[in-house]
Amino acid sequence: MPRIVIDANVFVSVVLGGQITGKICELLISGDLKLVYSRSLFDELKFVLSRKEFEFNQPQIDRILTFIETNGELVFPAEKVSVCRDPKDNPILECAVSGKADFIVTGDKDLLTLKSFRKIPIVTPRKFLEIIL
Repeated sequence: MPRIVIDANVFVSVVLGGQITGKICELLISGDLKLVYSRSLFDELKFVLSRKEFEFNQPQIDRILTFIETNGELVFPAEKVSVCRDPKDNPILECAVSGKADFIVTGDKDLLTLKSFRKIPIVTPRKFLEIIL
């Protein structure tokens, strides 16, 4: 079962009704994928989902956060990295390494330009599904 780290922008796409990202969530629910997350990524997602521009209501936010806590594996990265142009992206890499992830799934262009980090592919949701399906 592939272990994946999912960036906050992918979860936002799920809530907004994205078909491709929705398929990834279906695979998580069915147990065909394992979500790996850290407290830092969880807190970032909570912050992003609460932004007024998205107009998500609290029950929607709570459902996503509960989904992550229920279906994901919480990891505690011991190593700090500093390779991203945007320092806020480094925790994603730290989580992936610590959680022995097979993929990082994101729409973030800065992360995608890396292509991989320590042999962990960094891919879009569409590319991820092309690879695993």
